[in-house]
Amino acid sequence: MKPIQILFATLALASVATAQPRNLPAGYIVETVNIPKEITLGVGGMAFMDNNTLLICTREGEVWKFNTQDGQWELYADGLHESLGLWIDRKKGDVYVMQRPELTRLVDTNKDGKADLYQTVNAGWGLTDNYHEYTFGPVRDSKGNFYGTLNTSLSWPGWAGSDKWDKARVHDSKMGRAAKYRGWSFQITPQGKFVPYSMGMRSPAGIGINGQDDIFYTDNQGDWNETSTLHHVVKDRFHGHPSSYYDHPKYIGKDLNKISIEEYRKLRTRPSVFIPHGELANSPGEPVFDTTQGKFGPFAGQIILGDQTRSNLMRIHLEKVDGEFQGMVVNFISPLQTGCIRGVFGPDGSFWVGQTGRGWGSVGGKQFGLERVRWDGSTTPMAIHHISLTKTGFDVHFTLPVDAETGADPANYNLLEYEYQYRPQYGSPKSQQKKLVPTSVKLSKDRKVAHLTLPLTAEKVYQFNLNDKLRSYAGANIVNRVAWYTANRLHK
Repeated sequence: MKPIQILFATLALASVATAQPRNLPAGYIVETVNIPKEITLGVGGMAFMDNNTLLICTREGEVWKFNTQDGQWELYADGLHESLGLWIDRKKGDVYVMQRPELTRLVDTNKDGKADLYQTVNAGWGLTDNYHEYTFGPVRDSKGNFYGTLNTSLSWPGWAGSDKWDKARVHDSKMGRAAKYRGWSFQITPQGKFVPYSMGMRSPAGIGINGQDDIFYTDNQGDWNETSTLHHVVKDRFHGHPSSYYDHPKYIGKDLNKISIEEYRKLRTRPSVFIPHGELANSPGEPVFDTTQGKFGPFAGQIILGDQTRSNLMRIHLEKVDGEFQGMVVNFISPLQTGCIRGVFGPDGSFWVGQTGRGWGSVGGKQFGLERVRWDGSTTPMAIHHISLTKTGFDVHFTLPVDAETGADPANYNLLEYEYQYRPQYGSPKSQQKKLVPTSVKLSKDRKVAHLTLPLTAEKVYQFNLNDKLRSYAGANIVNRVAWYTANRLHK
């Protein structure tokens, strides 16, 4: 490894007087970080080392320290292979980086502020020269286990340009398994043991964990994945892409093409949230739970999720119905300067967005970037806070009281019920579409909840389109009027 002697200082944040996103809730502001021209910062992962030092690993294989107070950049490590995530042990000061071939521990043994020990923690998965075999993570649970996810191989010769990867494609799908455990999530124990965990992933570009050790990952639309999705990771769960079965002990050596699409559908656990492709997301990244307890505004506990293609941030609110997670997704802020793939909350409650536009292109056009989203601490935007399922319909929760007359009018709540088709083809159109209007709407006493009564069907997606007439009690416009709720299960 070459010596690390690079040090840059720059003004930390650009002027915020211009170039704010078109879709920005009241009370929020976006600041853009000036990155020295010598640094290529295709962000792969971010974590805070201390209150002022943000560590950033990149697709280019470097790890940078950025001082959020004085704008100073310092190279912490380099020579890595496409680092797409990191986790920091704040007590010991050790840094864990997920490279394409392994999870690596970086240690600053001589305490000079730079890593000088690169130690393999685990490399228990397979890898070829197929460009699509990304490795994502890590997150760590309360017991000290790491988790990551493995991308499938791009196997179709028409895309990959070679027939050497043309294997493990099921029902003539596009992606396959050219190396062991592609399409799996995995666990690495505190003792360093590799444990295959769940399977059926396609392109699991983001992984997150909440305070109860519930793990979630996002997947991109494609073969066997109807649209972009958020999944709950559970041991031995099948998420939908059959090529992973090539490494399942009960299926090794079997012809997976003899298993019908319908049988795979029965084996699959549906995503917790369907994210509509083209309307809201094309390539979602890392799901980040808002643990700021209100420092980031009125959405504490929700997931903030960025998209690489559309350069936007979304909000996801989860709830458990019949023991499984499902819930709502809604746009939050759009567009930012380029693709939003990683995120982390700072000690002050602001949200740092790590960006890359390389490969598939992103709205905004920049190749990479770093931005910060702050809440002013007092302004409450008029927005859909979340939508929850009831036995008789839905409750739409608002951040502010709605106008009494328009809020109680069923005509202002237009819904579209539909489903996606689980299939080996690339993506799916909306099917079985049905327009719905609530039979009645009743407002809570504080007028912040609209109780909608309407007939429901399990395993459907409900798109909410709120009429322009529906506003706050003071006349404020609703910042994002379209939201989607995934109703896999209904209340019994």
